[in-house]
Amino acid sequence: MNMLTSKKSWLLSPVLFLVSVAVLLLVWASMSPENLRAAFDANGRSPFELMTLPLYALIVPMVWIACPFSGSIKRKVLLASSLSIVVVVAILKQLDLHIEILSAFYPDVVANFKGTPFKMRFLTGAGIPLGAKLIVITYFISMFGVFIALAAYYSITLVKAVFKLHPVAWTFGCFLASGAMAAIFDRLPAWYRDATGIPKSEIPSCILSLFTAFEEGGEMMMALFALLAVLQAHIIYCCSSKEEC
Repeated sequence: MNMLTSKKSWLLSPVLFLVSVAVLLLVWASMSPENLRAAFDANGRSPFELMTLPLYALIVPMVWIACPFSGSIKRKVLLASSLSIVVVVAILKQLDLHIEILSAFYPDVVANFKGTPFKMRFLTGAGIPLGAKLIVITYFISMFGVFIALAAYYSITLVKAVFKLHPVAWTFGCFLASGAMAAIFDRLPAWYRDATGIPKSEIPSCILSLFTAFEEGGEMMMALFALLAVLQAHIIYCCSSKEEC
């Protein structure tokens, strides 16, 4: 456990981040574009994606069993419940179940809408039923609203902790960096098309496979850093202070 909470343990997450990036580069360089995309991306059903989902699912019981929060029982339950909601909605998103739920209630609306309905233009679009908009709003609040509220609640503490080389703060930073990496590589194909003016079908397959590896790899890294942060916080705030979690 000392490796997770010692004075130099803040280095653990940055090192793991760099190692993970190096591994993704090695995998991309050693696999053909077709095999890599088949292994990493199949609309939520690829081997790599199916390995990632259990890691996200593990966060929910771990938050309750290895409580990462200090304070009163009420505070722990509130924070653990909020984090669990974010994780569950993230899993629904990964499996595209949020779209299936909306389609079950409003099949014609989803079928006639160009692109994913879980965007702001869906909420501002004319002729969209109020009920459909409420489902999308609920998704946004559960996924982003709760996460932003948690991040804002801990923002000052986290910033101070980064400069104090607190291991949980650096692990959370690597979690955010992984999320940013996944989001950037998810958008890169569209940015590439806009910059070059060529259709997606003409983008070199080696470039698309690189985008895929780092998008899907970033999502797995997020789950791993989230689990590590929960474990580190539990050891520091609960076990070290001998609180009962």
